[in-house]
Formats: sequence, C-alpha cells, structure tokens
Amino acid sequence: MRTIAIVVLYNDNTIEVANNISMIAKQVDKVCLVDNSDVAYPERFSRIANAIYLPQYQNKGIAAAQNIGLRYAMEQEVDYVLFADPDTTITSEAVSCLLSTFRKLASSSFHVGGIGSVARNKATKQYYPLRSNLLQELPELNVKEVTYTMNSISLYPIQLFQEVGMMDEALFIDGVDSEFCWRATSLIDVKFFLDNSVVIEHMLGMGTKVIGGKERSITPPYRMYYQYRNYLWLARRSYTPKSWLRENGLRYLVKMIYYPLFKSPRLAYIKYILKGITDGIKQNNS
Repeated sequence: MRTIAIVVLYNDNTIEVANNISMIAKQVDKVCLVDNSDVAYPERFSRIANAIYLPQYQNKGIAAAQNIGLRYAMEQEVDYVLFADPDTTITSEAVSCLLSTFRKLASSSFHVGGIGSVARNKATKQYYPLRSNLLQELPELNVKEVTYTMNSISLYPIQLFQEVGMMDEALFIDGVDSEFCWRATSLIDVKFFLDNSVVIEHMLGMGTKVIGGKERSITPPYRMYYQYRNYLWLARRSYTPKSWLRENGLRYLVKMIYYPLFKSPRLAYIKYILKGITDGIKQNNS
C-alpha cells in the first residue's frame, strides 16, 4: 500500500517547516510539496530524497494546490493520500497509526472516507474543541466519528476523490476540508473519524484569546473575507450540517462585534468582513 503526503506551502521558508516535512517524509512513500509562494525555495527541501517540489509562483489557494497534488498522486497510482499542514508537529508513528486504524475500521465493516488526528494548540497545549463536528465516541476502537476531518494530518483513500470529485477551488481556503467531507457523505455511504492515538500540535489563526467567555482563535483580517463569504455560500448547500451553520453563525456574529471594536487594525477587519458578506450574498456558489 503506497501513501503520498500532500503539503501546501505559502511563505513557509523556515527551518521548522523543513523539519516537519522531513518527519512526514520518513513515514510515507513520497511527499508532494505544492508551493503557493511568489518565490520558490527548492533548496530548502532538496535534502528530502522522496519529495517532489511544485512551485506555483502565486497564491492559488489551498484547494487548487491540493488538487494539483491530488492529480499528481493519481498519476503515481498510490493507495492513500495524507494531507498535512507545514506548521503541524507530528510524532514518528503518526502515519503508521492512521493506516493501522483505517484498516481496523474497515475490517469492522465501516466504509471509511478518511481518518484524521486529534489537534491541540501548539502554544497552550489545550485540545481544540470539536463542538458540532463530533458525532459519537467509539471507545472500543479508540476513535471519534466526526462530520469532517481537518487538513492537518488526515488520511484518505485516493479512490474517494475519484468517486466524489476534487476540492472546491472557489472556496480558496476556509471550509475546504469540511465541505469535501460533507459532500462525500451526501454522495456515498462513507464515515469520517479521528484517531485518538494520533495527537498533533497545530496553531489555528494567529493564536487564541478568550472572547465571550470562550477561548477562540484569532483570525487575521484577510481571512475574515473568506470566512464570511464561504459561510454564506455553504449555507445554501443542502449537505452543510445545520449544527455547523448555527454554531458558526453565532461565532461570526461575535467576531463581527469584537474585531472592529477591540482588535487592530480595526478598519481592515471592517473592510474584509463587509466585503465577505457582500460577495457571499451577491455571488452564488451553491
């Protein structure tokens, strides 16, 4: 069984990223690095023997970059695809554990669409809450069933993309991973899981802050555009879970009040929020 990791880069020319990718490369047959940066950094990854570096010289968005990697993976006739974020820290057994759990679930008569890892905040070491994403705990298999898996260290059979289709490039960045999983479950009988034995360290946004009594990730201004626009787009799709819409609708209402009043640069936040709402209403991507 051959596995290829797809890592999307964007201005990630750091030693930490190179070390993270080296750790991933040791656990898979090949690493496909799709670089959305304006400038290419092939020398940073030249020492990784099983890596292929595909610079794009522009930011095409995570979905388009993942599709480039997926098309390459299909040409290589691999069995599994591992999506990985470059800033995510993993253990040396992470991929083998995901593969083992995938097979264990399949042998238990589950039609597995994908299996991801449990993420905790790199700075605080606190686990990110699943909230509406959690469907059920399966302690006998040491997994959680979820509505979607994140891009960070998640394993999928390559056949799933041949059956369901590719990532939605119009979304560009936010909601790409969740939309794909929701679309998959609406089209074919598959389930998605998190492996409790695989814990990764990751950072959402620019860190966390307690807002409205809850710890929330701090979002940079430009990401607000995609969050609000994509929320309105996904709200029109029949397969988007109502629980996700309720939870994130409330979260975005809180953000709409908090960021323009308390977070600099306030005008930038107002600009991107309003533009995201405007384009989300005007543009129909349902």
